[in-house]
Amino acid sequence: MNFAPESAWTTPAWSVSPVSEDTAPREPEPHVFPEDALLHRDFIAHAAAHPEAVAVICEARSLTYGELDAESARTARHLADHGAGPETLVAVVMEKGWEQVVACLAVLRSGAAYVPVDPRWPAQRIRAVIESAGIRHALTQPWLRQGVPWPDGVAVREVEPPAADAAPQAAPEVDLTPGNLAYVIYTSGSTGVPKGVMIEHGPALNTVLDVNEELALDARDRILALSALHFDLSVYDIFGPLSAGGAVVVPSPGEEREPGAWLRLMTESGVTVWNSVPALMAMLCEHTSAQPSPSLPPLRAVLMSGDWIPVTLPADIRALFPDARQWSLGGATEASIWSIWHRIAPEDGRLPSIPYGLPMRHQHVFVADRALRPRPCWVPGEICITGAGVARGYLGDAERTARSFVTDPVTGGRLYRTGDWGRLLPGGDIEFLGREDMQVKVGGHRIELGEVESALLACPGVRAAVAAVHGDRGRVRLVAHVLLEPGETRTDPQLRALLEDRVPRYMVPAVVSVRDAFPLTANGKVDRAALAALPDEPSADAAAEAPADAEEKLLLDIWGEFFDVPGLSVTDDFFQLGGDSLLAVRLVSVLRRELDVEVPVSALFAHPTIRSLAARLRRSTAAGERGDRPAVVPIRIEGTAVPLILAHPVGGDVLCYAELGRRLGDDQPVYALQSPDPRGDAPSFQELVAGYARAITEEVPGRHYRLGGWSMGGLLAIELARQLRSLGRTVDRVVAIDVTETPHDLEQAVVSDDHLLAWLGRDLAGLTGQPWPDTDTPPSPTSGTADGGFPSLTDLFTTLTARGILPADIDLPAFEAIYQRFASNARALAGYRPQPYPGVVHFVQAASGGGAATAEGWRSVCHGGLTTTVVPGDHYTVLGPDHLDAVVSELRTQLTRTPDTYGG
Repeated sequence: MNFAPESAWTTPAWSVSPVSEDTAPREPEPHVFPEDALLHRDFIAHAAAHPEAVAVICEARSLTYGELDAESARTARHLADHGAGPETLVAVVMEKGWEQVVACLAVLRSGAAYVPVDPRWPAQRIRAVIESAGIRHALTQPWLRQGVPWPDGVAVREVEPPAADAAPQAAPEVDLTPGNLAYVIYTSGSTGVPKGVMIEHGPALNTVLDVNEELALDARDRILALSALHFDLSVYDIFGPLSAGGAVVVPSPGEEREPGAWLRLMTESGVTVWNSVPALMAMLCEHTSAQPSPSLPPLRAVLMSGDWIPVTLPADIRALFPDARQWSLGGATEASIWSIWHRIAPEDGRLPSIPYGLPMRHQHVFVADRALRPRPCWVPGEICITGAGVARGYLGDAERTARSFVTDPVTGGRLYRTGDWGRLLPGGDIEFLGREDMQVKVGGHRIELGEVESALLACPGVRAAVAAVHGDRGRVRLVAHVLLEPGETRTDPQLRALLEDRVPRYMVPAVVSVRDAFPLTANGKVDRAALAALPDEPSADAAAEAPADAEEKLLLDIWGEFFDVPGLSVTDDFFQLGGDSLLAVRLVSVLRRELDVEVPVSALFAHPTIRSLAARLRRSTAAGERGDRPAVVPIRIEGTAVPLILAHPVGGDVLCYAELGRRLGDDQPVYALQSPDPRGDAPSFQELVAGYARAITEEVPGRHYRLGGWSMGGLLAIELARQLRSLGRTVDRVVAIDVTETPHDLEQAVVSDDHLLAWLGRDLAGLTGQPWPDTDTPPSPTSGTADGGFPSLTDLFTTLTARGILPADIDLPAFEAIYQRFASNARALAGYRPQPYPGVVHFVQAASGGGAATAEGWRSVCHGGLTTTVVPGDHYTVLGPDHLDAVVSELRTQLTRTPDTYGG
């Protein structure tokens, strides 16, 4: 523990009138739930009374109570018809979206209990949870189905909007009681196996209704559903507003850590209630405070739980949202979300910590000694919970259930031992002091150090492991120490990479120190306190990875400015660190200025580390290379599958495909087509494609290809398929990613200089996530105006630099080269008049980008037919880290299906 025992006898800074030296009496009898105390009960009533009211607000799609009722009923009927019912479990494997709300309600209405599974978990963890729970039914989103490692025997159903002619279906009639399971949430387990906490309807509804009553929640309220579905705060995010006739506001996938996106969504949707761990509210405050005159939502209530609340945070919230009341809540997943709360007052800012609070309705929380006897005021002990919220136990683990859920010696009821340490204050509040065991909170995530240690021990070459946290309260980070088997030379990056395949990212330590030995106590146990006091050890091969010459030193200094990563090594990978097209352009610009050498941006594909790129620089300098841009850029040449060739977007560069190519697997060769530097008259679209077709036949092995591309690249792929056939080649797949113009749009194209300047400015702003006029309109030759008022390229360059959209180390000559390639391609695109293509084209469209309607506009050209899949994101983010998984999943599906062979 990180508190001094003598603090228990020191009177705190606050002073209140004492109540009793003991805790208040515990409930003499267990609470009896009404027969209809079901978690989804009140939603059904509101849907019948007000079907037109808004229930779910999501950027991709919003639903009324009537629509949510109908769609959840339809899915519930399907589940029930296929064997789901009371006490059966259904996995909900989804990322953020309206589909989560439909799925959870559908499972409950079928009589079953839902089990949230994060699709971003490592495959091993997903399989372990589904198999250990005995799950035979799963609900997912269409773009995730192919990418999830489903165990054998699991029936998977996709949740998607109903067809226009779909007949309504009634939800099944199910005999449920408050004692039936509602959900099972998996938390970190000390033995390395996650624990499935079983929560019944009655206890969950008790918490939801208690909070709703305290907040006076009604149909006017909107709650931002920020927490992940496998985090139990999400239970209130969904069922709190739906039980009161209000609305759930769901952020888009990947925006769970983007405060700018939260603020915009909250303001547009009129969010009134915030519910999260303290760290996320702190992020919102920091972001909002930095904005000049930000638009603010009508926030009236702030709920914070799951971690320490910094004592200064409530004042920051009050400064931005003076009308918002604030609560600190606590408890455990094992006690139905929350069991204790405290209404935060301004004077709490003078206390050492925000009080944990008083028990909630039908629950009792007290501080106990080892014999479960109440501790007197000021004396630390274990926080225990009894009453209506206590879980049934851990799924399939009677031994662990018996250890944590015991008989209350006073009431004879069930009692949950939280493992949290606290003390009773004279006014009846409990002060939270931390953990007494191997469980920690990092970033709001509850982590069993034993699970981290077990995962490390499963890594090849590791013979001993100890996990710990450094820091205190809200400023902690997870670290680990390992001993290796004799002869092993594992390094920190290697060990962390191995862990990423075994545990969620939040359980991967920030540092894994390789030790020669662990310090021991007098009785031979690992001295964790002494180990925590040791400095983090650098990787064993750190000295060997230091810069070897001036070029490597220069690159290391540049990367140190680009990436906020401690201990950068000359073997770190540009793309794994988060490098993108804009950073690559900055890098090339700096190299041109510092070394007077031209290196094509595409060189980073073959030379992604400092060491390999420095060697490339030395060769370029010695050979006096001009840095010409080859048309074909190999991304991965290994593999036995038919090569996939990805054509460039309108900017002409192809680094946007770096991570996409990496994720398609080791057996898939991937090449990219980048546009050459403009020389002389700009080529037409057909001339451009003819040059690419010749380059492909000369440089890509074989006579059989797969073609694709994002934005303009999708249209290049269609035309390439036609021209490659004339050269006697075969194309078995064409995939266009978020095309934003139809053939009709191209006929209306405008490519004046002022239009091109506005278009480029908007594109660069969109790619960097910056505001810009008309950013809601997908870019195309027909969208965008000269509203920005840029009379020259220099004026645009000055504006982009001043706004921080264009980094200062990209000079005007580098920007002129970017513009010339862009303008040449844009003019070629505007002059494109598509000819009929006899093959099939598969469109993968962003929900907030080109959309399905744009793909449909190509039906007259695609004589072999077309398919359309809609994935999350907008035109600029569809290939970004937040949405790339959906695109990769769809591409994998397309590449493994029977070829749409179209050959010469």
